[in-house]
Amino acid sequence: MANISDLYAAASSGEIEAIYRAIHQNPRILEDIDAAPFVNTPLHNSAFAGHLEFSIEIMRLKPSFGWKLNEQGFSPIHLALQNNHHNVVLRLIEINKDLIRVKGKEGFTPLHFLCESVASDEYIKLLMDFLEICPDSIKDVNVRNESALHIALINGNLSAFRELVRWLVNNVSKDAYSLESSILNWKDSVGNTILHIAALSNNQEAVDLLMRTMVDINARNLNNQTALDLAQQAHAHPLPKFKRRFINHPLITMLFSYDGSMKHFERFRSQINEENRNAYLVVATLVVTAIYQAVLSPPGGLTQSQGGSDNNNAPNTTDSNNLSNSTTAAGKSVMPLRYFSVISVLNAYIFFIGLTTIVWMMPKSARLFFFLTILSVVIFAVSYTVSELVISPKNIRIH
Repeated sequence: MANISDLYAAASSGEIEAIYRAIHQNPRILEDIDAAPFVNTPLHNSAFAGHLEFSIEIMRLKPSFGWKLNEQGFSPIHLALQNNHHNVVLRLIEINKDLIRVKGKEGFTPLHFLCESVASDEYIKLLMDFLEICPDSIKDVNVRNESALHIALINGNLSAFRELVRWLVNNVSKDAYSLESSILNWKDSVGNTILHIAALSNNQEAVDLLMRTMVDINARNLNNQTALDLAQQAHAHPLPKFKRRFINHPLITMLFSYDGSMKHFERFRSQINEENRNAYLVVATLVVTAIYQAVLSPPGGLTQSQGGSDNNNAPNTTDSNNLSNSTTAAGKSVMPLRYFSVISVLNAYIFFIGLTTIVWMMPKSARLFFFLTILSVVIFAVSYTVSELVISPKNIRIH
């Protein structure tokens, strides 16, 4: 058993060779340590001390150590976070991203730990890294059924709270709508949503932020109270702006704002499967082609040259009111201007909707190709507009 104590000492000092000396003496040494349900593994020791290479090596040899809780209810990542060894944390979650979701004491995950801690730029960056690497980690709750947003708001960590809400709102992955609605309206063990928590503390900034999301202002906790009920009960004179926010929920303004529209378009786009995307592209391309062809060959055709052999076959392009003193120039639509204008406007709407559909449905993985496609679409739109202007009926006086 002496080699086990040597292994733990090596973990504290970061000596990798000691791992293999211990294995040489006892090939089952790592399995013996792992057999205990709660144990301080060598990975705990090295993560606590911040020894990156030793932590990676022992994690590679025994991946299950990453999930182990010690007698105090902490995993190796929890210990590394507590001692600000963020490089160790990032390397471990590169090996297994789900370690972000390991639940320690009271069900706290590493993401919860960052939300509970005092905000700093380094912590906020790590928080966003966690969400990027393992988006599902935002669904985890502790023993009080509190989400990461509950924990951030309860602990006054507004920087973390702000970033979490923004991440949810800007998320365009599959099922982004349901995820945003679920997390923002998640209820803790007493039925309070994060809006209840913000109202209880009369936190104006948090309320303003939440009111631009899919939060349910009428949600009730286990005492049948809404967030406004809590605000009025806890504070004799809630901030006037706070009360107006509850009465005038501005969600609809988000839907019509530029950022809101872009978000909803991107979310819709991300949830379209490849088969449907190809079908939309084909239909949009056919529509655009047909409309452009209609510009080149409008109903009734175009006027022809006023002289030469073609003149005998030229259609009658004079307006009944100007028959005696005007004629339509060559290459113009034979339709009266009022009818041409109506058809042109309708065609233009369809044409530009079709082009927009093509751009939105194009995959954005190949950035150069995507840029070239947009450039081609813009040039095509200019060509359409010029063609429309060229064939527009225009009466020319004959002197």
